[in-house]
Amino acid sequence: MLNQLDLLEITEIEEMEIKTSEDKLKERFKITDLDQANWALRKLAALQKKKEEVNELAQKEIDRIKSWQDKELAEIDKSKEFFEGLLTEYLMTERQNNPKFKINTPYGKVSTRKQQPKWEYDEEKAIKSLKEAGHADLIRIKEFLDKNAIKKAVTVVGGQVVDENGIVIEGIKVIEQPEKVVIKVVE
Repeated sequence: MLNQLDLLEITEIEEMEIKTSEDKLKERFKITDLDQANWALRKLAALQKKKEEVNELAQKEIDRIKSWQDKELAEIDKSKEFFEGLLTEYLMTERQNNPKFKINTPYGKVSTRKQQPKWEYDEEKAIKSLKEAGHADLIRIKEFLDKNAIKKAVTVVGGQVVDENGIVIEGIKVIEQPEKVVIKVVE
């Protein structure tokens, strides 16, 4: 939550933005000493708190709307299940007299469809059993790169990866990255 000092920092930022847009011809502000750097970090800290406050408020509203949505959808699903149950009951009653009976109206159709059997797997038990029965050909082995081991076992020459025998490893390249500025604001 923003305290009075944070609000003052935000107000200064807003005033500075207005003044900067009015004085486009003037040279832009530059930090030239530690005191000014400290001032800029205070501004960043206040902006971070303001951002968190906005996100917190938005999340509360999102949660409230999500709660309303869930309640409304639950009522709709309840009504939908009721009507689907009535239609299913009617279809099954009519199917006793006519096994090919279907409902077909301008607003929809109701029929039955045969389904494939559902297979359930206990991966560990099935793999063990298949190996014991001599059916290792029914087990798939997935290959993937051990990236940490690769980095330890090779050298990089001009962006290319070379193994201990001097052979270039295709499919891997190393791209040098510039230094990154890291700004940490104390809260």
